[in-house]
Amino acid sequence: MYGQEIEMSKQMPLFEGLRNTSAIIFGVMGAWLAILHPDSLKKIFRSDGGKLPDQEKNTIMLLLSPIMISTAIIATALVIFPLVELAKTVDFLTSYKGILRGAAFSLLSALTLLQLWALILTLVPGDIVKKHIDKENAKNSVAKRMFSGTTKRNKSNE
Repeated sequence: MYGQEIEMSKQMPLFEGLRNTSAIIFGVMGAWLAILHPDSLKKIFRSDGGKLPDQEKNTIMLLLSPIMISTAIIATALVIFPLVELAKTVDFLTSYKGILRGAAFSLLSALTLLQLWALILTLVPGDIVKKHIDKENAKNSVAKRMFSGTTKRNKSNE
């Protein structure tokens, strides 16, 4: 197993960094969700369980994915700190120090990959906003082209 020679004192700051990054992603994505879908969130939390169109459900799930991933990473990082300290005091576990270091490093690697995926998913809200802006620009462009010919003709008739 890889990582058996990497001391926990070197791994713990990396777990801490993952926890901090996850907290930031959690907050940012929560804000995006509240900005992009405030009415949908109100419907979801109503007692009658308001209905949402499928497109809105899909978008909300895309926005919730990095929040859920970040929550799992935060929870894991919070639990790992006391577990490591506890393992240092249990004589039985100290004989498996290398294996436990390797397991911790494997966990760290897996969480880092999950964090990378959550970070990539943070691009989704920007894409949603960009698509909306592009759609509005296209509508305005079509309207401008449609009415620009009419305006020119009206001026030449005067």
